[in-house]
Amino acid sequence: NAALQQAIGEAQGEPVQIRINRGGDIRTLSLTPLYSQADACYKAGLWVRDSTAGIGTITYFNPQTGHFAGLGHGISDVDTGVLMPLAAGDVIGANISSVIKGQKGAPGQLEGSFNEFVQYGSLLQNTSQGVFGKTEDRNLLSQQAIPIASNEQVEVGEVTIRCTTNGTQVSEYKAMIESINKSSSSQGKNMVIKITDEALLEKTGGIVQGMSGSPIIQNGKLVGAVTHVLINDPTMGYGIFIENMLAIDSQNAA
Repeated sequence: NAALQQAIGEAQGEPVQIRINRGGDIRTLSLTPLYSQADACYKAGLWVRDSTAGIGTITYFNPQTGHFAGLGHGISDVDTGVLMPLAAGDVIGANISSVIKGQKGAPGQLEGSFNEFVQYGSLLQNTSQGVFGKTEDRNLLSQQAIPIASNEQVEVGEVTIRCTTNGTQVSEYKAMIESINKSSSSQGKNMVIKITDEALLEKTGGIVQGMSGSPIIQNGKLVGAVTHVLINDPTMGYGIFIENMLAIDSQNAA
């Protein structure tokens, strides 16, 4: 952002050449900056992002391949809603220090600080089914491995979810799968989840931002991940089938 702003400023209102990549179609365009009286500088009328950061949850890790995945949904631009292209990305440690409790019409969120000295690995893809990465650390997660459930094995009923709401400690909480949608077009919304654990409801109000990617476990198997919260009812949200995430992961392995 700063480099582009400097180049526009140095042009002093003269036309500049902009090279863009629009869906693989590379074009060179001429752009004439205009002077902004309010900000006392030349502007191009472009909205540019060069990085983003946030707290999310790793869903699973495969020690055999070093691949991991999280969120269960893609990282999109906050203003346009468009899936952000990924040039490079790192997954680093985070320490959760507080929680803004979710309320009707106002989704809550986990708050904390990043630990840049704890780097878990690099991101490979940002997709509508989650973010996917790879690490050289075969001891990335200390949790015990559990089997994976197919989409057909997932059923309405009791589940647990694992997430971190304080420090770096992973805890397990009770929830329910209220309904299931096996349509391939329901990206990130294969299950409707309801939080039933009183301790989690007391602390967070239900599902909050930062819990995306929290693994959903049923009958001792990993069935999916939490993806979204319902704005009008923070105790409710959506989940994605784990098979849908693994399908993207297998492309990386190939």
